[in-house]
Amino acid sequence: MGINLLKGMGKAYQTYKRNKASKEIFKKIKGGTSSREERIKHGIRDKDIKSVPVSKTVKKEGVEASVKKGRLHFYIKNIDEVDKHKKAIKAGEKAKKKLQHMQDTKRAFTIGSGENKSIHASNPDKGSKEWNK
Repeated sequence: MGINLLKGMGKAYQTYKRNKASKEIFKKIKGGTSSREERIKHGIRDKDIKSVPVSKTVKKEGVEASVKKGRLHFYIKNIDEVDKHKKAIKAGEKAKKKLQHMQDTKRAFTIGSGENKSIHASNPDKGSKEWNK
């Protein structure tokens, strides 16, 4: 009977330890200092995003201005990337594939052919044009 009593106490002690650890982790979760791993271990997930707030540009200037601003941003980004690849080609690096990829995805276009060929960034605001004729 003494052995059975110890076995029962061992399980009770393990349960006590597990509950104590859980309480400490739940304190950390409630305090906001827990790690993502600890939250997932106890089945607590982050809050789901119910809505996305409207951007400040849309509030002030409207949707059209916001779209135009986004397209301008990507046009400038295309220009910078084309210039970077052109400089890399002049320096002797292998950037021809990257420029070709930009042309394939219509982020850049070519004017002319042969030795007179020049590569330029495409403007998303103007739409896609067939420059490679």
